[in-house]
Formats: sequence, C-alpha cells, structure tokens
Amino acid sequence: MKILLTGGAGFIGSQMAKALLGQGDEVVVFDNVPEPELLEPVRGRITYVRGDAGSEADMYRAVVTRGADAVMHLASIMGGPSEEDPPAALQVNFRSTQIILDACVAVGIRKVFYMSSSAVYRQDAPEPVPDDGPLGPSNIYGLSQMASELLCCWYARTHGIDCRGLRPTWVWGPHRARGMTTLYTNGLVDRFLDGGPVRITNPEEKGDWIYVHDLVRAALLVWNAPAASRRFYTACGELLTVRQVAEAAQKVFPHVAVTYAEGAASSNPYAVDFDDSPLRTEFGFRPEFTIEKAIRDYARFKGVA
Repeated sequence: MKILLTGGAGFIGSQMAKALLGQGDEVVVFDNVPEPELLEPVRGRITYVRGDAGSEADMYRAVVTRGADAVMHLASIMGGPSEEDPPAALQVNFRSTQIILDACVAVGIRKVFYMSSSAVYRQDAPEPVPDDGPLGPSNIYGLSQMASELLCCWYARTHGIDCRGLRPTWVWGPHRARGMTTLYTNGLVDRFLDGGPVRITNPEEKGDWIYVHDLVRAALLVWNAPAASRRFYTACGELLTVRQVAEAAQKVFPHVAVTYAEGAASSNPYAVDFDDSPLRTEFGFRPEFTIEKAIRDYARFKGVA
C-alpha cells in the first residue's frame, strides 16, 4: 500500500515511517522540515515532499498528486505553541484535516488514520476515563484535536471514508523535544542521563506514560485491522507518579542523587487516568515497554547506557 504520511519527519511520524516500511508499505512523507534528519536512516526508501500543513494548496496537492492509497495524518502543532498562536494551531490541526478529507473524497481515497490526543477529554472527567467519556478540552490543542475527530466522523458518515485513529496519553521517547508534557517525560529522564543531582518538587503527580514504540505498534494494530468498532481509541502505557518514574530511573542510574520536595503546582491541563480496554480487547494491544525497560532503551539511544 502507498501511504501519504503527514508529519512524518517528526518525533512520532519518523518512527511511524520506519514501521510502515518494515511491513512493506510504500511511504510518502509530507513535512515542512528542510532536512529531515530523523528520517536519515530510511531516506533512500521514502519519497519526501516538503510542504506546509498550514498551506491549503500544499496539503491538497500532496493528497491528489502523489497516488496514495491511504493517508495517515500526524502533522500538528503541540499544546504550548497552540496556546501561543491559536489561529495557526487551528489552521494546522483542524483545517488541514478538512483539506485532507476533501482531497480524499476528490480522488477516491477511502482510508484515513488520524492521530488525536487524550487532550480531547474533560480535565475533570471521572477517572478512569473511558473512550466514550466526556469530551471538553481545556486548551486550544485539545479543542483542535476534538474538532478534527468530529470532522473525521462526519466524513465517515457522509462519504464512507474509513477514518480511525488513536488518542495517546503522555508519549515519550527518542527525539521528543516539544509539547506540554515533555517536562514531565523526556525532561525528567534526561536529568538522570545528565548525571543529576535531580530535585523533584511534584513526586505524587500522576500521568500515563506510553513509549513511542508502543504507540506506533498500537497505531498499526488499529490501522491494519480489517475493521474497527469505533473511530477513536485511547492508547495508554503505565499510570505512574513522578516518584515511581524517578525510582525506576534510579534502578538504571543508581549513582544519581535524588531529592524530593512537595508543593509544586501542576501545569498539566489534562486528565491522567484512562480506560483503554477497547484497544486492548479488540486488537490485543499490550504495551511492551515498562517504564524501566523504556528508560533503558532511551538511555541506549542517547548513548548513555
């Protein structure tokens, strides 16, 4: 299958491109990066199209002229930058989705994957939040993701496009550098890799950590399935406190000194505990990376292990 992968030069997208190639697909990556360094290991095996997801002309042209059989739409502006520039976020995160779906209708593409986010749920939703839990995002990023989900559902009903996707939690791993939860995830582990000392001011704060390789595997389980019972599935890893993550990191780096304090206010605008049983039951998904295994893998990637 020939797949147009938007955002394919980024943190999640580059891993997705490699996984798609690994299962024998032909991959056309659309991104705005001048030199896609994260794709260097597979540069000769993909077609790279440089374009702006915020440009309606670029986005439409990529869909209708590249002969793709399907589209995986991962391009987005993350939480922090979305709050700083809401018009740009809505253009890239929402309007680009509409352009892609319109273009798919025009050329007869019938299959689309959309990478959404658990940010679509209400922050104060009763936890664990199920897939059909209350939507009500607290920021522009979550709002744009929710709007795109609703758009996908409308095109599925109206035009018969097979739209399906995931709502991942705190995704972390190699190459993550942006996003509101980066401070909690890569930012915390990197302090251990740097040798410390590490001072933690929010040890009891919780979040659901999913390693990027597990997320890509979950996405392909949903993507490759002949059918799906719903449009969007929450994808979880492990629900952990910051203290639990630090303790796992200390097992990998026992020489790093850690101190704990209390009282730091949370900057996380999202719900943290989710029920992803539909993904597990319907597709057999189980995370392969515990937090300790993921930290060891990440350390090897960084050349520290």
